[in-house]
Order: sequence, then C-alpha cells, then structure tokens
Amino acid sequence: MRSHMRVLALLALTAALVMGACAPAAQPAPAPAAPAPAAARPAPAAPAPSAPVTAQATATPRPAAAPAAPAPQAAQPKRGGSMNLVLVSEPPHWDSHRGVKFVHLWDYIGEGILNYDAISGDPVGELAEKWEYTNPTTLVLHVRKGVKWQNIPPVSGREFTADDIVWNIQRLGRPGATYAWKGRFERVAKAEATDKYTVKLTLKAPFAPMLNYLRGGPYPFQPMLPREVEDKFGEDGFKDADRAISTGPFMIKSYTPGVGGSFVRNPDYRRPGLPYMDGLQVYVVPDEATLTAAYRAGKIDFGAETVGGVDLTAKKDLERTHPTMKFFPIPATYPLGVSMNLRKPPFDNVKLRKALFLAMDRQEALKINLGGGGHISGPMSPRGFVGWTWSEQELLKREGFRPKDSPEGKQDIAEAQKLMRELGYGPDKPLVLEAEGCKCFPWVNLTNTELAKSQWKNIYVDLKTIKVVDQVTWFDQDTNGNWFLRSRGYNTAPEPDDQLYTRYFTGAGRNYIGFSDPAIDKLLDAQRMELDIAKRKTLVMDVQEKIWQQYPFIWLHVAERFAVVQPWVKNLEPTAWRMWGDPAVVWKDR
Repeated sequence: MRSHMRVLALLALTAALVMGACAPAAQPAPAPAAPAPAAARPAPAAPAPSAPVTAQATATPRPAAAPAAPAPQAAQPKRGGSMNLVLVSEPPHWDSHRGVKFVHLWDYIGEGILNYDAISGDPVGELAEKWEYTNPTTLVLHVRKGVKWQNIPPVSGREFTADDIVWNIQRLGRPGATYAWKGRFERVAKAEATDKYTVKLTLKAPFAPMLNYLRGGPYPFQPMLPREVEDKFGEDGFKDADRAISTGPFMIKSYTPGVGGSFVRNPDYRRPGLPYMDGLQVYVVPDEATLTAAYRAGKIDFGAETVGGVDLTAKKDLERTHPTMKFFPIPATYPLGVSMNLRKPPFDNVKLRKALFLAMDRQEALKINLGGGGHISGPMSPRGFVGWTWSEQELLKREGFRPKDSPEGKQDIAEAQKLMRELGYGPDKPLVLEAEGCKCFPWVNLTNTELAKSQWKNIYVDLKTIKVVDQVTWFDQDTNGNWFLRSRGYNTAPEPDDQLYTRYFTGAGRNYIGFSDPAIDKLLDAQRMELDIAKRKTLVMDVQEKIWQQYPFIWLHVAERFAVVQPWVKNLEPTAWRMWGDPAVVWKDR
C-alpha cells in the first residue's frame, strides 16, 4: 500500500509538472542578488572566570570575514497560505538525537537551546534566552519563560522548563552506537535544574566547543524533545512522524512515508503573531529531473542545500529559463571521499591505505562528482576553516592532491604502484575489492566509489562490484560496522572539535571507520580544553598532520550546493548557519 501511494503521488506531481511546463509560471520583478553565506568557523571559546559574559559579549574566533547582513524587506508580510517543500529521500526515522540520517524538517518543528546568528554565526538565545560562564567549568543557562510544548499528546502543551533541557542533554550524551553526538556531551559532568528556569552545567574540564554543541550545528540540528514520548513509547518513541513534537512554529498534521505530508501552524508558538504561514506541504521527490521540473513549474517554493537544493549545473540551467529564481550557495561542513573500514583486512594495513590515497585524482573527482561546484579538501574544509587547516594552495603541494598530469602527481602514482608491488600485487595479480553504494545523495554515497573503481586500475586494484543498497540499510551499516568500502561524507557542526574528535577519536559517535590511535586521542582531548585560540589552532593542525600520516580516509573535496528560493517567497535568505532561514517569518507574495 505504501509503495502504491508513493507511485500515485509521483504520478500526480509529474502530471502537474507537464501541464505547468506548457505555461511557465509568471515571474515577478527581478530579485536582488543572493548574498553569499558566512563561512563556517569554530565555536566561541569559553570566557575566563573573572568576567562572566552573556550571549551578546561572547568572544568568537573569525577565520573568515562574513558579509554584511542584507537589507530588510520593505513589503508588508502577508499572512496565510502554505509553503511547498521537498524531501529528496526518505529518512529511516525522525529521532534527531539518534543516528545521523533523520528527517530534515526539524527546523520547522523544533527549537534548540541556542541558535546561530544567520550571518555571523555567533551564538544567540533560543529556548535559553541568555547564558554565562561563572568560571571555565560552570555554564549557567537561563530558560525562556512562557514557552509551551506543542499541544500534541502525550505532552499536550505543558510549559517548557529547565528540567526539559537537563533531560535532553543527558539523552544526547547517552553511550551507544546510535547516539552519534554523544562525544559532544562527554565533558558534561553534571546537568541540573537549580530552579524552574535555570540550568547549571558543570564541566569536567574547560570545553571550548560547548556553546556550539548546545545548538548542534546548522545541520544536523539537535532540537529539544519531550521526555513524555520516551516515557510512554520507549527509547524508539521518536522514530515515527506523529511523535515528532517540540516547541517550533509548525506541527505535523499527517505524514505518509515515501509520499510526504502536511504541517500546520502552531497556535501556541512563543513568538506573538508568528508564523506568518498557515502550514507546509512536503513532497518526497527522489528524482532530480522531477525536482528540477517542479521548480520550473513553480510547484516547489524552496529547497535547502542537500534537501531539495541543486548543484552548479542545475543552477545554471534553471537560471537560463527562470532568471528571477534565487539561489543561495551553501558550502557543506564536511569533506567527501572514500571511506575504508579499518577493522577489516586489507584496510588494516597503512601501506595499502597510502597507496589508495595517493592514486585518487582529486581534480578529476571534483569535476565529475560536483561539476566543479566545490573545492578540494583535506580533513577540514580549507574555505570553511581558514587558519585551522591547510589552504587549497597548500593542499595542491601535498601528496595525493598534486595534479596527476604534473611531475609530482605522476610521482604519486609511481609511489602507489611501488607500495602495491611491495604488498605482493601487480598487473598479473591485482587486489580484488568489493564496495557498497547508495543512490541517496549519490555525490556523497556513490559517485566517488565509481571514480575509485576507474582510478585504482592504475595501481593494480580491481574493484569488481559496487553493491547498491537502500537508504535504511546504508545507515544501519554505518552504525553497526557491517560494511567494507564506500563513498561517504560525515556531516558535523562547523566546529574543529566536531570535524576531528567525532570522526577520529577512539569510539567516538561518528568514527564509523574504526580509527584508533592513543597519541591522537590525547591531542584531541587537549584541543578541547584549550581556550586560547592561537594555541588551539596549533593543536588542531598537529592533530590533522598526525591523522594524515595514518591515511584513515581518502579525502577528496567539499561540495557546494545551492538552496533554491522562488521569487514570490519573502524573508527567506538561507546561509551556511541557518540553512532554512527563520521559518516563522517567511511569507509568500502569491
């Protein structure tokens, strides 16, 4: 029945697009050019104990300058109507605290303890309206008064209090493979509600990324969840859409997996008079051609980065036919590449990993996988973390990243061949491998493996098969370790600690490759506690150099995709920090 409903929905949408294509949607007057998003950068360091600070005074490192905020819209907002949104793949569950592949609509449903300023990336209050460090290991959060949970059973609209923050922080820090973000809260020794509207966090040691982790990242997001759902339905209680409850501007009315659903305005939302829209309509459209046709016909109002956004080629095509359509470049916060399960032979051999690393042609991969819409990257994005990692120019001088048509690049191939011969392989005795792939987000989970299959032939590697699996199986394999070789990119918050600790610390939540090195663990711990930005940068560079020498992951590039906003959608300007903008203030002039 579910697949039948999905087919009917897609047929109906396709039919509507065909009819719409005969008469292109009317285009309002040209919109101003979309502002470039602020570059990703590290979270603020905790202040010294002698000077408690609030949200407005937090010192923040700034590796890259942010553009000036856009001028406010002059038109009077219109109330009512519905926003048409899209999901390009069906998530296996709706629990944003567990696993990594949850539904991307929580910015409409939920709110976090803190949020980001859309332009600067500075922390701003959300469910905690302000905060202060009373000393380097004590953070006090002041809960916004009068906030209510959405009026949906079993929580039924009760007030949001300090106890809710305490429960969520304790849940986010639970051990277990399914709690991907547990490493962010391992330094919280104690979370306690000192009164109804005050939370005291006692840290085991100074912890530079703490404020950033209270938001979780612009993507993935960590909204507050009501404990009543877990109390009544168990730890998997948030898996289904009808239990996706929080404090945000919209609530789920109905949802059919594989098809889509409807969201309605939250009448008890904490910001008076908001949201402007009466609701949302969400469609699951996994086919990129259908998605592009939907934009042309005006059937979809907005697509965010990987959730309905488009690559550089599709952007150029849409601009030719719809010049007033708005596009916002949103760089990803994570490198894409080829992931090896280091627990399994032959990937437990560093010499073999180095050969595979050297043989990949980064320039060709960038062109084929992303159409040039991105940039080469090592363990951290050189554009997102200026001063914290190698620049693109520096990467081009390092092994594996040197263009393969240059003398140095040819030297990399020769070195890879030499290593393989030393391991007993050659033209007449290739290393035979198999890999997995997934068509969900193919630029993340498939294309780079196909490129590896071609490029590794030069070094006596025969990647015979790429077994394509469904999305649920794909992400289950990530967490249970039942995989071998695959293209991946592990999204995290735009914070050096999340880029490195979460992926490479022994047993960390997103260390799916099984990497472990006690010396590197010590350095990762040290950078977490270092509040001096210059000293922390030095530690972070040292960590990356030592990780590189182990070749645990074949870093290739960072994708830059484009959020799509129709010209009649107002007050919506996505940035790298707020990929969905501020959903409550969006309205449609249509």
